Amino acid sequence: MAELATLARPYAQAIFTLGKESNSLDAWSDSLAFVDAVSTDDQFKSIANAPDIKISDVEKLFVSIIQDKVSKEVVNFVRLLVANGRLTVLSEVVFQFEKLKSDDDGLVEAKIDSAFELNADQIQTIVDGLSKKLNKKIDPAVNVDSSLIGGIKIQVGDKVWDASVRGRLQEMTVALTN
Repeated sequence: MAELATLARPYAQAIFTLGKESNSLDAWSDSLAFVDAVSTDDQFKSIANAPDIKISDVEKLFVSIIQDKVSKEVVNFVRLLVANGRLTVLSEVVFQFEKLKSDDDGLVEAKIDSAFELNADQIQTIVDGLSKKLNKKIDPAVNVDSSLIGGIKIQVGDKVWDASVRGRLQEMTVALTN
């Protein structure tokens, strides 16, 4: 998986820079979602991965599907991926592009696990606190995890705040066994 991320990063950064300079990040986002959907379509994949098909034929097929629905820049990007044998990294490119776009917007996703269902006011209080602490806009993804026993656990990127009963019990176990 790390290899895909490494291969995809330069493509994602290049198209992000292009989209940022032309003020077309949203258009790129929509186009990339469409192109990714085409590339992951089972029928397209079976044709593209057939042993007797040439790379130029895959390129022609792909371009014929997308050319009327996306910009010339996106078509050229797809041609580049196909020509370099990198069509398999397209989904990762899209993922990294969206992450760059979110970071640029100052938007971060917060995974909030709670032992019990949270109401809208509780979620908003958590989001407001995180937003103030991180100085970013927060996109919450709330999940109920009864194994926490009580409390909440929040993850934003590689930062984790664990205020759950399970987390406290684990800390006590480590402290008592050392």
